Amino acid sequence: MGDIAVVGIDCAFPGAAGVRAYWDLLVGGRAGIGPVPGQRWEARDFPAVGGSGGFIDDADVFDSDFFSVTPREAAAMDPHQRLLLPCAWRALEDAGRAPGGLAGSGTGVFVGVMGGEWGRLTMSDLAQVTPLLGSGSSAGMAANRISYHFDFTGPSLAVDTACSSSLVAVHLAANSLLAGECDTALAGGVNIVLSPSLGLVYGQLGLAAADGRCKPFSADADGIGRSDGVGLVVLRRLEDALADGDRVYAVLRGSAVNQDGRSNGMIAPNRWSQERVLNAAYKRAGVSPAEVAFVEAHGTGTVLGDAIECAALGSVHGVPREAPCAIGSVKGNLGHTEAAAGIAGFIKAALALHHRIVPASLYAERENSRLRLGERGLRLLKSPARLPRGENIAGVSSFGMGGTNAHAVLASAPRSPRAVPVRARAEAGAAGVFTVSADTPEALCRNLAAQADAIAALPKGEAAALCRSSNRVKTGLPHRFALTARDTGELVEGLRRAVALRTPAPGVLRAAADRPWGRPVVAFLFTGQGSEYPAMTAGLYRESPAYRRHFDAADAALAAHLGASVREAVLGGEEWGARPELVQPALFAVGYALART
Repeated sequence: MGDIAVVGIDCAFPGAAGVRAYWDLLVGGRAGIGPVPGQRWEARDFPAVGGSGGFIDDADVFDSDFFSVTPREAAAMDPHQRLLLPCAWRALEDAGRAPGGLAGSGTGVFVGVMGGEWGRLTMSDLAQVTPLLGSGSSAGMAANRISYHFDFTGPSLAVDTACSSSLVAVHLAANSLLAGECDTALAGGVNIVLSPSLGLVYGQLGLAAADGRCKPFSADADGIGRSDGVGLVVLRRLEDALADGDRVYAVLRGSAVNQDGRSNGMIAPNRWSQERVLNAAYKRAGVSPAEVAFVEAHGTGTVLGDAIECAALGSVHGVPREAPCAIGSVKGNLGHTEAAAGIAGFIKAALALHHRIVPASLYAERENSRLRLGERGLRLLKSPARLPRGENIAGVSSFGMGGTNAHAVLASAPRSPRAVPVRARAEAGAAGVFTVSADTPEALCRNLAAQADAIAALPKGEAAALCRSSNRVKTGLPHRFALTARDTGELVEGLRRAVALRTPAPGVLRAAADRPWGRPVVAFLFTGQGSEYPAMTAGLYRESPAYRRHFDAADAALAAHLGASVREAVLGGEEWGARPELVQPALFAVGYALART
């Protein structure tokens, strides 16, 4: 299998609104489990389900204006769709892509989703059924809504293999990239617990945890606690990502999917199928199980499920090796996010490789001795483990209740100069332009404050990279703000001053424009003779390879007619406005290079 780069991530899980918060939750050894919110259901009416679970704060909040959705349509949309749209937007920005700039591209969308609770809740009264509820409750629309909004023309499909849905979606996305069906893919899953119905099923099957908490591989494990979750990753072929200078979190080396077939029960896990899917994934990745540093296990915390999974892991990974294979499960932190469970584990593993730290597995202190982990060459992580320098390999498992199993093999991002963003480095002390935009003046003010708080924690030297990404990655929305700054201190000061004053200040520009979408039509207006000055654009010429290339091309073309180069006159420190034979050609070269850049 060809290598696939993970270049962008966004997620929201219980107790963790965003990638940074998710990582902090994991390395901090915290759980996002809490009481059932009153707007979901009255917990006291369903004692068999328990009064706790994992719930995303404000899961019903959706900025319909931002996504050009009418309030009526937004009210009819499954919360799955409402969560996926902003998650997709942020994941693309995290990947260094301006979402609006991808309109019309063949980007693929692969989303794991299950349950259909929204449809059952909203369409049971047939007299109230509307076309908007039809599109709002369809599972397929979870992916199609993203493709429609962003104007993506690549493959777009929802995947339902129950609890393995989102890891199967990643597998399908990778195969689509390798087949050339798309060049960029969004893959992941979403789950919202809207009713106690599936919890009642778990209870009747003896699979529900009494306290609503998953305790994987623990002596206290007593079943599943249901949870919300949404997560998407942006995937590209590794060679394309490196050629474009993308940041790479981790590399998907290979993956496999299989089915239990007729086994020991429709919803019972099957050890032999789990072994086969692990071995198939490692074979496809060209990796020996002995090379795997850690496995992010399915690990639901059911007595039978944990026992079968550990037997399979021990059979595959308990080969002669220098140290036991570390295992853990994010379900201890989040609960069982069902259709989003696979992507929760996939993102955890990618971040662990990126940060070179594998978080501890919650509830590991009271390890279940009946699992015989030590005998099987396995080690349950009771504290965070640091990964050594060089390439590290991780496995990620996700198993569906109906018998569809998936396993993915991740590796550290390559330590190569091409893996570092190929962008011009700003000269020390050079000012950059930082831009922020929003749909409304109020949202712009909130964004300015949020940016100031985030940037305040960064080193001073990060300003140049922030300025570049704010212009390259962000889609320009109608209400815009720009300021110049030499370091993060100036950035934070300017942002906070703008929030406090709500008026333009020196070095600051505020403007409003029609909302662009797709590729904008741009016109340039350049001043004529009289605008020249010593060392005009000299800093830009030094810092920007693109500007330098276009200026030199114009200079070479003009030299054939002038018999001389304009470069020295324009970029030097001497006055050159008194040389009319150079002024207008030189200004043309500057304007041409600026426009082409």
